[in-house]
Formats: sequence, structure tokens, C-alpha cells
Amino acid sequence: MMAKTVDRSIARMIAYKRISTGIVSMACGVALIVGLALKRSAPPIAGVALVIFFAGGAWTLRDGLRLRRELRRG
Repeated sequence: MMAKTVDRSIARMIAYKRISTGIVSMACGVALIVGLALKRSAPPIAGVALVIFFAGGAWTLRDGLRLRRELRRG
């Protein structure tokens, strides 16, 4: 449960920012996969970039959705 001292409008903005950041990160991961498929040779760092895009994006998206659910309940 969220503390009552947190301003709900600020928390709502943070939730939407995390949701949009997560979506953009996942979209960048997909774009990187498409770019690598067209190029047909991947640099070694591409795997690290994919992990960062998808893992970070998924975590951020999940956290934003969790925060929105808490705001609805509270």
C-alpha cells in the first residue's frame, strides 16, 4: 500500500512515464532485431543491447502497471 503522503498526481505521472518508457524500450528491441536481421551480421554487443532493451523494458512496464493498479485501489 502506498503512503498517504505521496501526491497521487505525481505518482500517476510516474506510472505513465514508466509505462511509456517500457513500451519504447520494447519497441527499440524489436527494431534492433529487425535491423540485425537485415544486416545479417551482428556485432557481439548486440546481444547485450537486446537484453537491456527487453529486460529493462519489461521491468519498467511491469512496474508502471503495478503502480497504476495501486493508485486505483488506494
